[in-house]
Amino acid sequence: MRIVIKNKYVIDFFATIMFFTRIPIKWSFFSDKAPKLTRAAWAFPLVGFLIGGLSGGLGDFLIFLGLPIFLSCIITITLSVILTGAFHEDGLADTADGLGAGGSPERINKIIHDSRLGTYGVVALILGLLTRLGLLLTLVEYGYTLVSILSVGFASGKLAILFSRNFFNNSKFAKVGSIVGIISYKNLFLATLIWALPTSVIFPFYGILLGGILMIFIISFMGLKSRIALGGITGDILGAIAFLTELVFLLGVVIFTVTVN
Repeated sequence: MRIVIKNKYVIDFFATIMFFTRIPIKWSFFSDKAPKLTRAAWAFPLVGFLIGGLSGGLGDFLIFLGLPIFLSCIITITLSVILTGAFHEDGLADTADGLGAGGSPERINKIIHDSRLGTYGVVALILGLLTRLGLLLTLVEYGYTLVSILSVGFASGKLAILFSRNFFNNSKFAKVGSIVGIISYKNLFLATLIWALPTSVIFPFYGILLGGILMIFIISFMGLKSRIALGGITGDILGAIAFLTELVFLLGVVIFTVTVN
């Protein structure tokens, strides 16, 4: 017997899981129509918390078993990449290749969508993953769990997607279905609230404030850079923004934590 779930909030949540992760979802249980990602945007941070909870939970368990923190953090990052299919990592690498090479909008777009990885993309990806590892090691050293670090980090990146989408127009090169539409103020507020409540419990206020300022800088810089280069944002640009804002938010927390200790 086929059971169809009617609750729109449950449907939205599973739509975002299906979009952002490789977790198998049988969509026919939820709807006969395609997922509405723009409507489901409020749940983006929730998926970030889910990914961080699963991957960070494994890392914390390994640390509890006595494995070295360094190795546990690497395994944790590996699981997060497996869960997401390197979704935002791919966006970062492609964006670095395109914007790094420069040229006409058509040339940049062609480079971004080239399946081969260039020097800029490789360097950006290596530095990004090393930075993530360094942030995890530092925050664990100061007493935070991997679940709390990664959950807030991934949720921050997902929230940044929503603000980027609302403040910058699509590029003409943005593929239909690869990018969400304009988010309603209601959904934007709900997503921000979902992110802010757990974050305010886990991290200190001034760390969150500094991390938020750095997130705004990245969103503004990448959005303006994309507007100049491509006439607007694309799905890959949003992926890069999500990855970078995750890092800079945690960097803000690290800077504050190191300063006061």
